Amino acid sequence: MPGVSFDRAANYYDATRGYTEGVAERIRDALTDHIGATVTTRFLELGVGTGRIALPFIQAGYNYTGIDLSRAMLNVLQTKLRQPGAGVRLRAWLCQADVTDLPFAAATFEVILGVHVLHLVNDWQQALREARRVLHPSGAWMILGYDEGLREPGDLDRSESLPPPLQAQKTWNSILKEMGYGARTGRSRIQISDERLHTHFHELGATTEAVCLTTYARPAISARDVVNRYRERIYSSDWNRPDDIHNEAIRRIERWLATECAAPDEPATEMGQFTVLIAHWD
Repeated sequence: MPGVSFDRAANYYDATRGYTEGVAERIRDALTDHIGATVTTRFLELGVGTGRIALPFIQAGYNYTGIDLSRAMLNVLQTKLRQPGAGVRLRAWLCQADVTDLPFAAATFEVILGVHVLHLVNDWQQALREARRVLHPSGAWMILGYDEGLREPGDLDRSESLPPPLQAQKTWNSILKEMGYGARTGRSRIQISDERLHTHFHELGATTEAVCLTTYARPAISARDVVNRYRERIYSSDWNRPDDIHNEAIRRIERWLATECAAPDEPATEMGQFTVLIAHWD
């Protein structure tokens, strides 16, 4: 199974996953500085989507190729690239493809990026083998990125210390767990902190390091906004849940919102960080 297509999310992805102004550019600059990339470096992004990560690279003139399972997501990015002043279009190539079966010759790229992708792919090991195949034999980089919140250890165990939006997220996860809803099929759910990723990269001959590229303020959101997103199935983790389970979970979290959430409509801004697992072949 190749992974999860985000066709249904194309029209709202940027509004619900986007960064505040300047964050994507900081990620680009920190990454290119760390690995010493130049405009001649050949980049490939796995799961390029609507260009959340890609656009700053393309606009700066980098040699950038992006693939995605979702034609609808690629169409949104192509529309952005057709806008006046959007970037150096001739140095950006997009195609619909599967990360476990890349349509490129061996040794085509120096850098491969994958941000919030591997957890959606059941056979993540095959995806990494394919990535290694199309990377240059030496001097190559594989970079897996992940956004995460900045919290003190144990914060998630103390609901009273969390802002209302995070209380809503924790309550939703608890409700689903209480209802016995298990893991989704067709996805690995592996994260970049998983030791199995380091082990697999080492087996492929790479050295690895984890690096925080930047911290940032996430867009403000209220607990009610969070619940509305769950109701509308904005996130891919909610797409395949049976309707009866989804509707009952929504009923429970709406009851929590009405009776237990102290400030359901108060927007809160959480600090986040963009972390990468970097694999390098000398």
